[in-house]
Amino acid sequence: MLTRLLSRQYKTLHRIVFPPKCLVCDRFFHPPECHTAVVAEGVGCKQDPAPLSLQSRLDRLLSVCLCQTCIRGLVAVESPICDCCGIPFQGRQGAGHRCGECITQPKYFRIARAPLIYEQILTRVIHCFKYKGKVQLAEPLAELLLTAFKMFWENDRIDIILPVPLHIKRFRKRGFNQAHLLVRNWNILAGQHPNRLVEFQIERNLLVRTVATAPQTALGRTQRAVNIENAFDLNDPHKVKDKRVLLIDDVYTTGATVNECARLLLNCGARDVDVLTLARAV
Repeated sequence: MLTRLLSRQYKTLHRIVFPPKCLVCDRFFHPPECHTAVVAEGVGCKQDPAPLSLQSRLDRLLSVCLCQTCIRGLVAVESPICDCCGIPFQGRQGAGHRCGECITQPKYFRIARAPLIYEQILTRVIHCFKYKGKVQLAEPLAELLLTAFKMFWENDRIDIILPVPLHIKRFRKRGFNQAHLLVRNWNILAGQHPNRLVEFQIERNLLVRTVATAPQTALGRTQRAVNIENAFDLNDPHKVKDKRVLLIDDVYTTGATVNECARLLLNCGARDVDVLTLARAV
């Protein structure tokens, strides 16, 4: 008991003398007291027993990495959205419906959803995560993504979860697959909740990228679809037969990558394919 108290006091003093620096704006800041307790004790904030809103989750999860100004700058995806690809419509009136692109160019996946808009601040957060090796962001972003999953799906709606893979060359260069980091601890996170009904079947190496394609970021919409065509394969197609699959990625831009993955999965016998990403470009 005394050791824990001294450890907590040391960590508190350390944060006062050496406050964390925001990953986005590089400014020093002091995390809110509630989240300080979370970090020190390794447990959830006792003042947050009830289900939290998305903004409250952002505050609680990201306040150890980002200042409050940057957290407040994150933009949530709000209804109405496209029933299929999840893009938010400019007008905030009326119910969700299918967007023009999904009508004229039907997708292979059933639905795609994301909790946040891919705007300036979130772009920098994901850039730090993927390209600057700030893997400490994996845990809060994973819990945020799990929150989004619970918003849009029932626990028993999905049979198998597949992170969108990197080609082996890019994986070796980066050292990790960000999509896998976003889901690898979902069973641990979900196990903390008493209403948990199922265990997630997360297959890290089932879906593989067989072609070292050019980076999608430098390509237009049509070029992205051509670039990613036939770039994926399955190590064991029988594992997805008649299964309801959830694809995980960090950003949905044009949807070319997840749509190509969905096409492969359906051709291999999957019942249907859904998509969940951390961010949605608009």
